Amino acid sequence: MQGDDCQNHPESTHRLRVDYFYDEAIGNFHYGEGHPMRPHRVRLTHHLVVNYGLYKHLNVFRPRPASRADLTAFHSDDYIRFLSDVTPDSMQDLNPGIIERYNMGEDCPVFDGLYEYCQTYTGGSIAGAARINQGCSDIVINWAGGLHHAKKGEASGFCYTNDIVLSILELLKTFSRVLYIDIDIHHGDGVEEAFYLTNRVMTLSFHQSGNNFFPRTGAAPPRSGYCLRHHKKSSAQIY
Repeated sequence: MQGDDCQNHPESTHRLRVDYFYDEAIGNFHYGEGHPMRPHRVRLTHHLVVNYGLYKHLNVFRPRPASRADLTAFHSDDYIRFLSDVTPDSMQDLNPGIIERYNMGEDCPVFDGLYEYCQTYTGGSIAGAARINQGCSDIVINWAGGLHHAKKGEASGFCYTNDIVLSILELLKTFSRVLYIDIDIHHGDGVEEAFYLTNRVMTLSFHQSGNNFFPRTGAAPPRSGYCLRHHKKSSAQIY
């Protein structure tokens, strides 16, 4: 891990300080055969960063895993307890109602190391937000994060813990307001829902919608709340 001295420099004279969070273990997690979500792609991206020499222009950090207290700053205690306890073997003995309650299934399977996976990708985002709060960094990159569909008490759309919500909560410790811009092809419903009624966070989502495109929200203008949506109706061919 390399870092900087975290000194504040005049904005007009210093080069932007970019922090990059990466844990090599992220590529070991596997959602299951045939699942489109593949954390291994984060490792491939890291190899590009290294082989093109981009890391020389970054402060590179291995993130500390998010603690249970970190995760329950947004998520419910019972949901985080479930994630920490469940395994592929123990899931077979659970009441189907529990699995349904936490929305685990084909999109959000239980796999080996699930809780450690959540701790890893979420830890990078929270640590990055803390670096910005401390004035140590101007830009933070965490390729493993961005799991914007997870809700307070359930998984959704390949997402288990919402690292974006948790990093915004970290930023709000220092900044009075945060603007969140989501450019994923899917509506950033989890983040929008989390901050829908607060004037301290505005969410702006650019996404595709229509034809039952996941998560089947974001097509209509919001009736209230501090959020904006810009959507494009999906065509017959969806990528």
